[in-house]
Amino acid sequence: MSEIKHGAPEIPNPLRVFMTFESTGWFDTTKEQKEREILPALNDILESWRHNGSELLGTFDRDIFTAGHAGPNNWHACFLFNIPDLQTVTNMTHSFREAGLDRYFRLEASIGRPFFLVEK
Repeated sequence: MSEIKHGAPEIPNPLRVFMTFESTGWFDTTKEQKEREILPALNDILESWRHNGSELLGTFDRDIFTAGHAGPNNWHACFLFNIPDLQTVTNMTHSFREAGLDRYFRLEASIGRPFFLVEK
């Protein structure tokens, strides 16, 4: 059996970023708040991310077999991006704070790399 050589991981350029998205205070809002305030602000932020140098690789929403609070996974949906630098990642997470959306959603970024056994 051959041995797999595995050195120290190299930080990719662009960064590979996995963002988890959880609805928190969303469940305590009215339909009117959602439609008039929250969703327009969220859509503005997501649209701004299309123009910040990031590349959206994919999304995943767990709502096929779930409803309500996120439960032990602590997220409802996720985004996978290639992002040019750490400041852009910080700007993306801060955009939720700046817009006041952190009252309704939790966004968390994790930085990794393409899985070396699959993507070379």
